[in-house]
Amino acid sequence: MMNATDVTRAELRRQIDGFLAKEKLTATEKTQCNLLMSKLADLRSDDERRAKAAQVAKELGIPYNVEAPTQKDAELEAFRSYMMRGIEHRTYQPMSDAVQGAYVVPAAFYNSLMTGIAQYTELMSKENVSLIESENGRKLTLPSIDLSTITSAQVLENVDAPPVANPTVSSSVLSAYTYRTNPIASSVELEEDSFESVSDILTAAFAVGLARGIGADLVNGSGSGAPMGILTAAADSTVVAASTTVFTKSELQSIYFSANRAYRVNPKCAWLMNDTTYNGILGLKDATTNRPLVNITEDGEKLFGKRILISPDMPTAAGSKAILFGDLSQFKVRVLRNSVSVRRNVETPGYAEKGAALYTGFMRVDSALNNVGGTAPVVFAKLHA
Repeated sequence: MMNATDVTRAELRRQIDGFLAKEKLTATEKTQCNLLMSKLADLRSDDERRAKAAQVAKELGIPYNVEAPTQKDAELEAFRSYMMRGIEHRTYQPMSDAVQGAYVVPAAFYNSLMTGIAQYTELMSKENVSLIESENGRKLTLPSIDLSTITSAQVLENVDAPPVANPTVSSSVLSAYTYRTNPIASSVELEEDSFESVSDILTAAFAVGLARGIGADLVNGSGSGAPMGILTAAADSTVVAASTTVFTKSELQSIYFSANRAYRVNPKCAWLMNDTTYNGILGLKDATTNRPLVNITEDGEKLFGKRILISPDMPTAAGSKAILFGDLSQFKVRVLRNSVSVRRNVETPGYAEKGAALYTGFMRVDSALNNVGGTAPVVFAKLHA
């Protein structure tokens, strides 16, 4: 007994055969015939769909249950189809936060991309900062409180005697600024023959490209028409190195104690510096024990017990803010999940003639430092001018 899909397929074949039986087709008939053939190509059986989804899942290294295909399988198959042929399977809703004309990437691609970005700029890692992954692009208001002054006091029975110092409560507003990578060219033949390779290349390239642009603003952004950079928002520790290139042990110790203990004890309290600055302090030793100041373990590099994070966007010139220290959990980085997308363009002059498609990655990000009253959670120190 034929099911509804079989009947539809048979009817489509009958109509197509009717067109092909004619010696010559009009332009309208050619269009109708092409449309029917496209519909027929889309009517694959459930077994074929499952096999294709299983193949895509295997290529992306994702477990797949053949007996119970999910929405994730459909997303992966649609993304593969988009990457190979530019066929858009996603239906956009009104007022969508997705980039118009782009494909919002599936979770597997998104997670791999975020991992790659965090490896390049550590201010995009949830292990180091407060990473907020939003589902919409509305402005986000975050409350903040000054932890350096809040306290408590003993209260006698029937006596209302609150502490004298009232902590400051404020807020910061996060929006979402759009970042776009340089286009990456890929031949149609390569897409069709080796989707896995193209996917890996795009993931790695987009991760580095987005990290470079976003990472620079996460450190030095002005906060006006751009994310608020952590170095821009940090407070001055008043420590200035005697050298134009390196810091001494006593200077680093002064930086450490310039941050309030309420922020120093946070697990995300860390140092942030450039590789050049890190290389300069790597050889410093404790005069008493003759042991290196930097302790290198399986957990990473630590200075005075706090992790050292490396950012290529931290300055190193004489007179610059070369070192940052403090509670990075107070640094809020917002990523709009639905904005992480890939645009495929097959009509770019100079590329279309060569059978190449251009891929561009998009992401929307903003950042702010909770920095209200009292002692700032993050401080910087300068090299000598």
